Amino acid sequence: MAEKTTKKTTAAKSTAARAEEKTTAKKTTRAPSRGEETTTRARKTTEAAPAKKTTAARGAAAATATAVTTAVAAARKTTASVRKRTAATVSHKPTAGEATGWRRFRRKTKVGVVVSAKQAKTVVVVVGRMREHPLYKKVIRLRKRFAAHDEAGDVREGDLVRIQESRPFSATKRWRVVEVLSRAGEAAAAAPRAADVERMLEQAEGVQELLAKPEREEEAEATEEEETK
Repeated sequence: MAEKTTKKTTAAKSTAARAEEKTTAKKTTRAPSRGEETTTRARKTTEAAPAKKTTAARGAAAATATAVTTAVAAARKTTASVRKRTAATVSHKPTAGEATGWRRFRRKTKVGVVVSAKQAKTVVVVVGRMREHPLYKKVIRLRKRFAAHDEAGDVREGDLVRIQESRPFSATKRWRVVEVLSRAGEAAAAAPRAADVERMLEQAEGVQELLAKPEREEEAEATEEEETK
């Protein structure tokens, strides 16, 4: 009997504890107040704002990507049109001595003296230039030889010519004669003689008058002596 009574009391205690737990759970699951509702709404809005910002940023990135793709496509179209134009300019048959394409505006030219014209349609031109030494700062004269193509074959040794870079004519020829500036001996013949230059300098500086002055003084002294006698 004692055991039955103890079991009943323990069962009653367990049921009472369960009832208390239910009441506490109901109390904890009560309806939120107005302050709590406002805080939850603010949290929801703050969580939704970054989502809107991320969508806006994604839209801007997509717009920039489309703009870049359109710009790249336009650049490719322009490069293709330029290539077609250059191909059209190069494809036509040029006249004699005419350069084709964009290279005709960028070809280098040099002026030099012909030192050898023994080969057929080939001359050797020496081009000189002045350069300052990087260490000693002294001005040095540098000379370089260029093998140039002479189509007419009328260039002689000693001529002053203008050469221009061109297509390779042989293993060593990358230049061609464009213009003959002066023939050999023409410059020396046209230049004034040394005696004439000295005479001109004397006239400009008045040397003749200075030389003639002592002679005049001697003549004046001679005449004075004769008059005194």
